Amino acid sequence: MYTFIIVDDEPLIRQGLLKKITAVDERLDFLGEADNGEDALEMIDAVDPQIIFTDMRMPVMDGKSLLRRLQSDFPDKKIIVISGHSDFEYMQEAISARAVHYLLKPFNRDEIRTAISKAVAALESEQSAKAAAQNITREAEQLSVLGDLQALLHYIIGNYPTDKPPVFRSAPVREITANCRMVLLALYNPDGFKDQEPIIAKSHLLFLPHPQNRKLAFTLRLCDAGLNLADTIELAAQDARSYIAEAGPQICIGISSVKSVLTELPEAREEATAALNRRAVADQGQLYEYRQDSRPPMGEMWGGQRNLLFFIESGNSYKVSEMVHNYFEFYRGQPAASIQQLKENCRLIIAEVRALLSAYFLVENSQQSSSSLEAVLKVSFDAEEIRTYFVTVLTSSAELLKEQSVYASPSIIDNIKLYIDKNIDFSISLEHLSNLFFISPSYLSHLFKEKTGDNLIDYVNRLRMERAKRLLREGDEKVYKIAKTLGYDNAKYFFRLFKKMTGYTPEEYRKLDKV
Repeated sequence: MYTFIIVDDEPLIRQGLLKKITAVDERLDFLGEADNGEDALEMIDAVDPQIIFTDMRMPVMDGKSLLRRLQSDFPDKKIIVISGHSDFEYMQEAISARAVHYLLKPFNRDEIRTAISKAVAALESEQSAKAAAQNITREAEQLSVLGDLQALLHYIIGNYPTDKPPVFRSAPVREITANCRMVLLALYNPDGFKDQEPIIAKSHLLFLPHPQNRKLAFTLRLCDAGLNLADTIELAAQDARSYIAEAGPQICIGISSVKSVLTELPEAREEATAALNRRAVADQGQLYEYRQDSRPPMGEMWGGQRNLLFFIESGNSYKVSEMVHNYFEFYRGQPAASIQQLKENCRLIIAEVRALLSAYFLVENSQQSSSSLEAVLKVSFDAEEIRTYFVTVLTSSAELLKEQSVYASPSIIDNIKLYIDKNIDFSISLEHLSNLFFISPSYLSHLFKEKTGDNLIDYVNRLRMERAKRLLREGDEKVYKIAKTLGYDNAKYFFRLFKKMTGYTPEEYRKLDKV
């Protein structure tokens, strides 16, 4: 609906005009009438009409004076001028006041309809332009807020220098981050988060999904600066519990300590993710508060690492996949095993795989942990996601080494001797070798003796003693350390075995060589 008033000093003309207007256009809503310009201005102040029908010749304040006031004080009003004279001066005033139409008495309904249509068209055009401008302003504000939240997110996750926090350009973000205490929550959802853009979730809460992993997000809990630390943490914990209740028990949340300035937020991210790493591998639907100087619980370390490396080197991707499955099941079955422990063991295995690959291919920085692994571990907090990556990397490494035919000799004994030579520094037993080469211990013992003339253990010990002699000759390492290097946990047993096989104690042999 569009509103209008009528200004004319003759009541009959006002009544007749009103009757004609309402008859030709139902979109118009009549707000009142005035018989002179002064009363009209008071009415406009009171009821704020959109369209004004006004005569030119009136007492007190005539139409010319009214048009000038409307032009200066109410430029948005749509004016339809009514006059009984085609006076050039009146028409000039109407044009100056930007009147949408000039009706010359007497007029018919079609002429009124035309005048109203022009007024309505002008109003609709202005409203459309205003709405478009408001949309542009709103979109600009939204983009400004989004840009600030993106900058904050990238600062938190370490993409910007810590000494250069973002300068916020949008008023909403400036206001809610000013003079407050902050707690960062790291949310991990194995099912992924639906919202993938940063938003101001509530007046005190920012939702910041990780840009590289849709399963990880952060929420920044903002609290009054006067709130004490314990109450601030409790409010963040309440938010975490509510989120777990709403999103499902698969969610795990790490909570940082309380921060007071933006430059502490990268540290808050490290604390929140460290809290997530403390959780047990099999845990779900729990929240974990950061504890300074507290190590996550540690379970028993997996003992199948040497076997896994052998199957990778031999190119047996099927066994590699099977052992990776066993590896993760091992940690899932340990109540005390944490995500942190799982990750640390993954790093050790990948480092050994890279060292293994460097023996056959040119691999840069073979002693460093894989950067791609670190990228995965940095944003992954459930065993299944890490396992998926692990299977892909290790089976691919096995396929790569399969082309090298490392253990492809037709003689199983030659393959076993090669393995012994490569792993002489590690524990080697008949049972261990039989498991690796899929042969019974008794048959392996018989076959090894038949092909080499040596008992398997004697063969291993002889190789180790030769290596021990070299270590004693070339260095000053203590004897118990040499024993441990060669796979002997019992230094006294090594001492007796060395003397039995060489006729000298290790120290006597070292002195003899120097003489």
